[in-house]
This record gives sequence, structure tokens and C-alpha cells, in this order.
Amino acid sequence: MVNVDENNLIDNKRYPLHSPVSSLYQNLVSQCKQDLNKNGACMLPGFLTTEAIAQIVAEIDRVAPKAYPCNEVHNVFLEEDDTSLPESHPRRLKEKTSLGSLAYDQIEHGDALRTLYEWDSLLHFVTAVLGKEKMYRMADPMAALTVNVMRKGQNHGWHFDESLVTTTIILQKPLEGGEFQYVTDLRGEDWDDYESLDDVLSGNEDRIQTLPVEAGTLLLFAGYYQLHRVTPVVGNTTRYVATLCFKDEPGVCNSPEVQKLFYGRTAAV
Repeated sequence: MVNVDENNLIDNKRYPLHSPVSSLYQNLVSQCKQDLNKNGACMLPGFLTTEAIAQIVAEIDRVAPKAYPCNEVHNVFLEEDDTSLPESHPRRLKEKTSLGSLAYDQIEHGDALRTLYEWDSLLHFVTAVLGKEKMYRMADPMAALTVNVMRKGQNHGWHFDESLVTTTIILQKPLEGGEFQYVTDLRGEDWDDYESLDDVLSGNEDRIQTLPVEAGTLLLFAGYYQLHRVTPVVGNTTRYVATLCFKDEPGVCNSPEVQKLFYGRTAAV
């Protein structure tokens, strides 16, 4: 095991997470808040150094063959099918997702990605951007830190997230495809625009936006309110994206049923 210095994993001149009292840090937090509120996304390109990207990809390559194959058919709200609604209702329309899922406990202690996730400065930064007094790393031994492994032909169908904001890092892009696309203004706190949602799900691409995310980018995305997907991967370069889960309460874990669904097994907490 090689000891990893968290400060060497990120571009700390551009993103001084180690110096929360600096004006650059405070300005960064302020800009991220504005971006989230205005655009539903805060994107930090070049967050990881080139060396860190190479190291993390090599570590993921080592365990990627163990990724659990997830082949799901789901509605965009990720809910149980509501048979009281017509089959053509947007809440019942089906999307397909195919990818591999690496769990937290498959990423070794001391690996660069795990070290980054467990770095207090990153937790404090996300907490500040989201305007929370305190946040916690998810306690789930599988879901706290995951990597989506998407090979040729695989995709993530249209959906809304269950969390208000999701923190991800793109680690490796495919040669083609694997694009992160989203549509705004389809959902609010107490409303859903079913007509426009149906239009998108029926194939109308007029409102679809593509986020130009490069490897090494940290992305905070308000996916609860924004419909989004990942288009099918083209070519033999695998798409790797890490999801780092932070929660408002300590001790948050998925149920054994959810663990079984996404990772093919359960784990004692």
C-alpha cells in the first residue's frame, strides 16, 4: 500500500480545499453556490491532477472485472410501477440501464479514490457549497463510494435522482458516446410537467443539453429536479464515473434489499 497525500490528488492552486479561510476558497464556494442555484450544476474542471487521474484509473482497472452487472428496467422516478395510472403515463414509461457497479468495499484502503473520498477537506467543501451546518459520509459499506463502469453499448437511462444533489467525478471518458445529458424545468417541489416529460421520453431532443464533462472534473448536480441520462458508450474505452455520497445525518445506510439490487450481495454494517 502506498501512502497518498490528498493535496497531491487535486489542483490545490486552483481549488485550495486545504485553505478554507482563504479568499480564493471563499470565492470558489460562492461561485459553486451560484452555479447550483442558477444552472443546477457546479462543475470544477481539472479538479484532479493528471497524475491522480492516471493512478485512480489504474486502480479501477484492477477491480473493474469484479463490477456487479446492473441491467435494469425502471421508470424515470425510480419508483414502483403505479398500476392505477394508464400505461402511457410518463410515470410508467420504462427506461433501460446497463452498467457495472463497483462498491465502496471493493476499493482498497489507501487507494487514491478512497483517500480522496475520506479526506475531511473535501467533505467540508461540499458541506459549504450546499449551505449545510454539518454533513457526513454515508455509512453504507457498499454505497458510500461507488464507481459506475460502462463498457461498449452500455448506458444509463433517463431518470431523476433520489438525492437532491449528487457529487461525482468523471475518471475516464470513452472515445465516443457516454455523454451526460439533462433536461431542466420538468419538475419542482410540488409539480411535474408531465406533458413536457412525455415529449422528451417520446424522443424529442429539442430541450436536451449535454454537459461537456472531461476526465478529472468534479460535478455537483441537482439531479432530483433535473431529468438526466448517459448515452450509450461507443468504442472499447470504458467509462468510469465515481459517485461520492454525503448525507445530512450520520449512520445512513441502504437496506439489505437495495444492497442486493445494486451490488448482488448484502454487507454487515
